[in-house]
Amino acid sequence: MSIHFGLEGLLVPALYVGGMLVFLISVFVRPAAGVYLLAFTLPLQTGRYRLHQYPLGAQFVDITLLGVILGMTLRRQELRLRTPVTAPLLFLAIYYYAWLVRGSLYLNAPLPFSIDDPRFSNWKNYVELFAFALVVPNVIREKAQVRTLILVMCASFLVVNRSFYHTISGRDLSHFSYEERDAGPLGYAGENGFAAFETMFCAFLLGLHSFARRQAVKLALLGLIAAGCYCILYSFSRGAYLASLGVLIVLGVLRQRKLILVFVLLLVIWQAVLPEAVQERILMTKRDETTGQFESSAQERLDLWQDAKGLFLSSPIAGIGFDTYEFLGRVGPFRDTHNYYIKVAVETGIVGLVAFLWLLLKMCRLGYQLFRSSDDPFWASIGLGFVGLMSAAVLLNFFGDRWTYQQVNGLMWMLFGCVLRGLRLAASEASEAATSYAPVVATAPHPGLGI
Repeated sequence: MSIHFGLEGLLVPALYVGGMLVFLISVFVRPAAGVYLLAFTLPLQTGRYRLHQYPLGAQFVDITLLGVILGMTLRRQELRLRTPVTAPLLFLAIYYYAWLVRGSLYLNAPLPFSIDDPRFSNWKNYVELFAFALVVPNVIREKAQVRTLILVMCASFLVVNRSFYHTISGRDLSHFSYEERDAGPLGYAGENGFAAFETMFCAFLLGLHSFARRQAVKLALLGLIAAGCYCILYSFSRGAYLASLGVLIVLGVLRQRKLILVFVLLLVIWQAVLPEAVQERILMTKRDETTGQFESSAQERLDLWQDAKGLFLSSPIAGIGFDTYEFLGRVGPFRDTHNYYIKVAVETGIVGLVAFLWLLLKMCRLGYQLFRSSDDPFWASIGLGFVGLMSAAVLLNFFGDRWTYQQVNGLMWMLFGCVLRGLRLAASEASEAATSYAPVVATAPHPGLGI
């Protein structure tokens, strides 16, 4: 509406003032307000960049989250921070900080005690994602609030898609070119980070669609998925293409068999239905018979993995320290191993890798548990959608860091909080049902009453 009426210049100051108001509302009235604001703004990284010109604008996410936490505490509502993952997340937060210090020693850098230290800032932003999963179940307490949160996420998803389309539609997409790629409003997450966000959220929406009964809801979800598929195609991310196929298999096996048919059809007729530029991007992934090497992008990944292997073997148990690889400059200008599992192994060793894989498995299992155990189709759809999202995340991280960026994964951790809330409500309802239908044990008459 602001753009339509030529008021786009007021968007940033309005967001800044609105953020301050939401902070106060979160603290003194309704903590859920801050969660809704975060759900809308987290993917819009480039928009939040423009807040940096205002006092504390760079800490927009931190301050909003602080308002939610203060509101939870001051309003003295029932807080239940114990979840199946609270202890592991706390362990990982402490472990990563200890290994952040280890990394400082490895890099001969100052110890990470200042927010101005980029490594400390990266650790803080990552750990905040854990906080989303623990805060949401205590703030978003009712089914109606979960629906509202998902609607806000869908609105943000549409804004991301519109921004990407507005940029990409003016470019020549008849053939593939690296210059035609764009990260949309996700900023420094890059083109592949943007593709990961689109793929994971589309997977979640596909899970919701499989349980939808009202025709209007099904059509709305299909429209969102179609918009996301357009963005995935023209992100030119081969990792996102592969992850999308994986989602079809997972959701097809768990719920909708027709998705397996879609998967098979895509494998058979993809050259007939996909745009020419997308086909060119896919066909680039092959070894040159003359040089014996892959095209530059794929070959660079192989070189990075080979280099990371040697670095891992130098300290396989403990690793070299959290968030260190990007500051080593080992392979050209690259600051990432382009495989998050390798990065975790290099930086936190076998111990850190096992802990990370356990976390992935636990999150998938909790989503699956909600899907299988809930009698409520709404909660079952949340569980299934989250399993689809996690299956995409597992595959996407083979091709780069798609795990530590707030703009990519913020919504994922909030949805995980919804899964935890759904499990809590399901357990409570099961307990109440068991109590209601418990047999009444007859007692013998008291002998002294003569009855």
